[in-house]
Amino acid sequence: MKYTDQQLLEAMRCGDPRKWEWALYQFLTQDGLEGWVQNYVKTHGGNAEDGEDVYQEAAVIFDRNIRQGRFDGKSSLRTYFMAIAKWHWVTYRRKKDPTSAELKPEHYDGEVASVEAEIFDGEKRELLELAVAQVDARCQELLQYYKLDYSMKEIAEQLGFSSPEMAKKQAYRCRERLREVFDKNPHLLKALNIATNDE
Repeated sequence: MKYTDQQLLEAMRCGDPRKWEWALYQFLTQDGLEGWVQNYVKTHGGNAEDGEDVYQEAAVIFDRNIRQGRFDGKSSLRTYFMAIAKWHWVTYRRKKDPTSAELKPEHYDGEVASVEAEIFDGEKRELLELAVAQVDARCQELLQYYKLDYSMKEIAEQLGFSSPEMAKKQAYRCRERLREVFDKNPHLLKALNIATNDE
């Protein structure tokens, strides 16, 4: 018997761990999802072992995203899972072979692309946070205000600078420190550019 997305989501969201596990199992074992992931990975430069790794990790991410309420229903559960698997294969290949030129997934249909955009956006934020965490605490705070489009006058007031001009000088200094982080970690900048271009 094939269950609808609505039936599976209702079981997942009812609060009963047993029903959650049942619904997740039903979803992952119907429609040949594992075989589809295996075939996708093999036709995009991977092998059977890669396919198994990608399927298992996609299942973990799918489970976590549903639990955290990140699935908005704009696509089917199957389409959502496929998008996660496709994007995970891109990141998996990047880690396995950083010099690989084939880092971008091909253009999928609109539903999948919208799901992937969410994943790309999440990774971009993580990369920025990772880079910002490597500058001093004062710069981290200033860059947070800067990212939120605070004016230099507001930043000066928040951080106790004597004037907007002083805040501007400090903002420049902090951006330079952030640039140095990227200079020392070119893989971060490369990954960030990829994420940005593929949104």
